[in-house]
Amino acid sequence: MKYLKSLVSASSLTSLVLVATILLGTTAIIHYVHKTLGAIEEALPITLARQERDVGVLMGEVTDLIHAVHLAQTTTRTGPGGIEGIHREVDRIEAHLEKIRESYSFNDLIGASAIHAVVNPAIFDIGNWARQGIYSFPPDAPQTLALIEQRATDANREARTLYQNAAETALQILSRQSRRIGRFRSVTTATLAVLALVSAVLVFFIIWQQRTFQALRQSEEQIRFRANYDQVTLLANRPNFLEHLNEAVTRSSRCSGLMALLFIDLDRFKNINDILGHDVGDELLRQVGERIGGCVRSSDLVARLGGDEFTVLLPYLPDEMRASLIAREILDRLSTPFRLEGHEIYTSASIGITLCPVDGRDAGTLLKNADMAMYRAKEMGRNTFRFFTTRMTARASEFLELDKDLRCALRQEQFYIEYQPIYDLQQNAIAGFEALLRWRHPEKGLISPDAFIPVAEETGLIVEIGLWVLKQACRDAMAWQAYTGGRRPYLAVNISMRQFKSGFGRDQVAAILAESGYPGEQLLLEITESLLIEEDDRTYQALEGLRRLGVKLAVDDFGTGYSALKYLRHFPINLLKIDRSFIRDMVEDEGDARLVETIVSMARGMGLGLVAEGVETVAQRELLRDLGCAMVQGFLYSRPLSTDRIQALLVEERVSRLPALYAASNG
Repeated sequence: MKYLKSLVSASSLTSLVLVATILLGTTAIIHYVHKTLGAIEEALPITLARQERDVGVLMGEVTDLIHAVHLAQTTTRTGPGGIEGIHREVDRIEAHLEKIRESYSFNDLIGASAIHAVVNPAIFDIGNWARQGIYSFPPDAPQTLALIEQRATDANREARTLYQNAAETALQILSRQSRRIGRFRSVTTATLAVLALVSAVLVFFIIWQQRTFQALRQSEEQIRFRANYDQVTLLANRPNFLEHLNEAVTRSSRCSGLMALLFIDLDRFKNINDILGHDVGDELLRQVGERIGGCVRSSDLVARLGGDEFTVLLPYLPDEMRASLIAREILDRLSTPFRLEGHEIYTSASIGITLCPVDGRDAGTLLKNADMAMYRAKEMGRNTFRFFTTRMTARASEFLELDKDLRCALRQEQFYIEYQPIYDLQQNAIAGFEALLRWRHPEKGLISPDAFIPVAEETGLIVEIGLWVLKQACRDAMAWQAYTGGRRPYLAVNISMRQFKSGFGRDQVAAILAESGYPGEQLLLEITESLLIEEDDRTYQALEGLRRLGVKLAVDDFGTGYSALKYLRHFPINLLKIDRSFIRDMVEDEGDARLVETIVSMARGMGLGLVAEGVETVAQRELLRDLGCAMVQGFLYSRPLSTDRIQALLVEERVSRLPALYAASNG
């Protein structure tokens, strides 16, 4: 009898050790997988290929286990079959435990290949997994995967430590308990407690597994969306668009079909973004994307490449006329004002169009051509579209050549300045001079400012060139002081928006005035209307700093941009220059004449000086005089002159005025 009891106790102890080992192993694996998946979810750039486990099967096995435990309890109480019956029930319980452990395969949970990386981070083969398509990597995948591998390694180490500590503790407890139990009923009770704990852990693990995998699935969807769509407009992003463009090019080449690419750039979006803020700018981009999307077919693709640049892919076109119609419809829809946070915003777009296979047979060439066509549309006045032509490629080459020559001109001092007089109609005398930049190329001769100034603006060379013009003009004007006969004609110098954006302001001008000795109150800086519309504090502080130096400020080409009364009131403006386009036809065109009259009246009411540019006929001068314009500038009086000619002109004017001055002094 003692032998049988010891046999039962030994068998029961073996069962308990087996159950405890399974429990601890399951707990360690759960803890390890939880930490590993948590590390992956936290790092978040990986899309894990996985499968869902049928929870119903697992719950069925747990139900069978509970039934087996209940049967074991009954057998223990009634004792049918003696020791053999007890052993059979213990074997049945162990079999159910083993079936649960085997059926809940981690290969089913996360994939046959992925489990190797979870169990053994040392074989985390990024390249191999990428080729198998198990993972989809974003651009920063190498750094992120390294982080995940490190976290997985740490989790592995912690799981091993947990398992070893738990196993040692469990064996110690079981060893002490086995000596104290002595009876099979106590052993069965301990076994049932262990089985209940196993069941609770398994149920918890099922719930946790469902929640974790649902979160991972949502993360996967979010990652896939972020990788393919713009987060502001929800349109296709650049990588997604390029993928579709390459596919469309391949189809077009294979099927000899016509495809068009539209490159859309919003006009003056930066001004809106800077003035009203990025939230309004983002909302404007969203609404622009919606309007563009309303102009295309379901087979077309609209994308946002970044900033204020959009593209439209038009496959399967019958002819290029269809692309023209869509471009025109986009421009028409964008011309309707946008209402954003209480603001009524007007914007437009410039669109470049290129055709495949006519203009190119690869995505890179098509994008480049569409971009060139878009810039040509901007040059043509914006709010229009242009098809790509081979001439645009030549223009791009000319641009690069001109940029190189401009840099050389700065180093070799090929620039010089001419000055055009500005006349006071009331005094019939010179009121000032405008400095005009000239460039004589050693091989190409005189190059028009209309050709090289836009290039200098776009490349940023205008900042250095503009500073040189201001320095040289102040030196030249200082040298004229001896010829003015006590008069104080002002010096007008153009300052570009690009210069202001680069930090141009009071300190630079003060240094130039100090170096040249030219008085600040005789300096007039001409700025553009586009600078005023931004109406930001930085611009105001820069202009206010110049005013405190005594420097005067003029708005050049007034009437061609966006100026409004509030801008003129807000900034320290002293003078307006009426654009020559209004002066040219004002004698024959009543509309232009009324516009000039309105500008003159407005300037007088605001106490601003006024200069009419481009005066070439006596009729224009007399009409301006009648309207009340005080000063004029143009070929009627003088073409731009060199420094030496300006000195001679000042002497001539001084001599011609001597009789009148003598008569006045003796009157």
